[in-house]
Amino acid sequence: GTNRYEHGDQNLKNETSIQADAGIEVNTQHFSFQVTAFYNSISNYIFYSKLNSVFGGDSLVNVDGEDMMAFQFRQNNARLYGFETKIDIHPHPLDWLHLASTFSYVAGRFNTPYEGNNRLPFIPPARWTTELRGDFVKAANGALRNFYVKLELDNMFTQNRVFTTYNTETATQGFSLLNFGIGADIQSKGKTFATINLAANNITDVAYQNHLSRLKYTADNLVTGRAGVFNMGRNFTLRLNIPLEWKLK
Repeated sequence: GTNRYEHGDQNLKNETSIQADAGIEVNTQHFSFQVTAFYNSISNYIFYSKLNSVFGGDSLVNVDGEDMMAFQFRQNNARLYGFETKIDIHPHPLDWLHLASTFSYVAGRFNTPYEGNNRLPFIPPARWTTELRGDFVKAANGALRNFYVKLELDNMFTQNRVFTTYNTETATQGFSLLNFGIGADIQSKGKTFATINLAANNITDVAYQNHLSRLKYTADNLVTGRAGVFNMGRNFTLRLNIPLEWKLK
């Protein structure tokens, strides 16, 4: 399932790190806002990179008749840093209506460049999600509680801050997913006996790849002509939770 052969190293040292975090949070009657940031200094950061063959191409290892690209674990001092902001607008008297937006960003660098590249491999791209949600405490007939309806736009930015040494990592195109959800608690005589949720994800059926997906680097698909495995297209999920409770005397 990894689609690669990894050479370990018994001489690797333990990773150690020092991290600092800071945050600010503001809550009012009509909106809430928060921002958090972190900085992490890592000694002996463990990562892996592709191996080159003596002929200059990818080093391959044959496993059960299948050629797999070879990788080697390595170490270098590094640092990770980033931030996340979130705002939730719920204007009075429309307290049931929420407009929430979240933006997150992470970066990683080697303290000293490795083979001319100082980017850490496999760092997630910047992400911006926006959600419009309606929360309704009780439906008119009294059979439903915590009823909600939401519409979400999930934006993943292009990730081109990659570890290109030995072609270990490639850039990934950004994408936007439109998602929808609806759900409620079903109750009887004041007790919840089931929770039901219906979700429709990637409604516009976008063809995309997650930057952190290992399947992105599988062989070309002869049917579609695309390189690697793409993520799930339009999909629907129905979830029913029934709580079970026993009292022991």
